[in-house]
Amino acid sequence: MESGSQNLELSRILRNRALEFKHILPLRKKLESLNTIPKYELKGVKIAFKDAITLEIPQLSTESFMLICDVAKALIPWRKGPFMINDLEIVSEWNSAIKYNLLEPHLNLENKLVGDIGCNNGYYMFRALQKNPKHIIGFDPMPLCFLQYQFLQFFLQEERLSFELLGIEELESFQNAFDVLLCLGVLYHRKSPLEAIKRIYNGLKKGGEAIFDSLIIDGDSPITLCPKDRYAKMPNVYFIPTLCAFESWLERCGFKEIVHIATLKTAFEEQHKTEWSSGESLEDFLDSSGERTIEGYPAPKRAYLKARKT
Repeated sequence: MESGSQNLELSRILRNRALEFKHILPLRKKLESLNTIPKYELKGVKIAFKDAITLEIPQLSTESFMLICDVAKALIPWRKGPFMINDLEIVSEWNSAIKYNLLEPHLNLENKLVGDIGCNNGYYMFRALQKNPKHIIGFDPMPLCFLQYQFLQFFLQEERLSFELLGIEELESFQNAFDVLLCLGVLYHRKSPLEAIKRIYNGLKKGGEAIFDSLIIDGDSPITLCPKDRYAKMPNVYFIPTLCAFESWLERCGFKEIVHIATLKTAFEEQHKTEWSSGESLEDFLDSSGERTIEGYPAPKRAYLKARKT
């Protein structure tokens, strides 16, 4: 246990060094400029957890609002969202409300410790507060995601949320810790998806639940696609299973009571370029038919599974 604690602390130190990167330091300075907003202007903030997480700050001055806009734009690209702060609308590349609304009826979070692996800027964590969890810990090693989370927390000041600048590798230091774990959009980026699933399994308490999603391919056999080079222009996609194979992965790692929540094709409504994103998006990843990626693989389709550790 002592060795595990030491390894976790070392991982935290190494990961936090990313906040000192040359391209991150100016963003931290931008974020710190929010502290110049007078405290009285931030009183009476109203929060609505709609599809767009909405903050109404009634006493905010025009000068302070312009500063908030400037900081938010400095943190582009916003991959998850959307968010609204008064008249500022942050339209992220992914409309994350579609995924959350699909999963929301399957989230049993009342007074539970929840982990969100690969949490990005925390959109799902903020939305999940409506389910009255005891605490939610987000894990993501990307410093920009952490800064976006801090930007949002500057206004929300939500004590039931915390963010670990860590990856799924460090989850092994949280053995039998969580009641619920979310692992969304992670598995196909792992060279060993079974190892990742086992880490999720080990991170749960007995009786704990996990919700996974993964890109999948059609087929009734337990097989996977291993892209030769890239998939939808992503170089870090390693294994895309059939639904049957996806379920088998969970079973082989010890999960029981596996429930297929849904399978959905990724649509332009869910992922597209906006002024708050950067570079390319779904429209650039598909061929003219929209049925295949530009590499010739089946277009992105995603399955959602819920499973229990018994």
